[in-house]
Amino acid sequence: MVGRKRTIERRRNKRYKAVDGAYAAISPNSHKLGQIIDISMGGLSFKYIDTTDDGKESEGTPEEAVFLSSMGYYVGDLPFKTVSDYEITNTPSFSSMKVRKRHVQFTDLSFKQLFDLDYYLRNNVSEQVEKLTK
Repeated sequence: MVGRKRTIERRRNKRYKAVDGAYAAISPNSHKLGQIIDISMGGLSFKYIDTTDDGKESEGTPEEAVFLSSMGYYVGDLPFKTVSDYEITNTPSFSSMKVRKRHVQFTDLSFKQLFDLDYYLRNNVSEQVEKLTK
């Protein structure tokens, strides 16, 4: 590992790779639906196709909760805050659609939401994501 320095992992929760078919959607009416990349009890990241004309969500469209879904599993109304949202430019594309990646952090989860999220994680992840190194 010449030329690479280790960074300190600041996340409190272990991140896991999501299984194929695990999806997240932002609501209400935001049209942001995509495949979950990784997920933890603290938040998740997912890719979605940008359907807006200018890359910005229309004003007045509140984003209040995220919904998780996969084969036979569903968790809804998880409050969140967006940590980052950016266009993915290094992926080959055969169309003019833009792919974006959003990282969200769950906020103020109730006991039931924590229980449901834990159950979702136990049944919809494939492996732990390796620790961050730079």
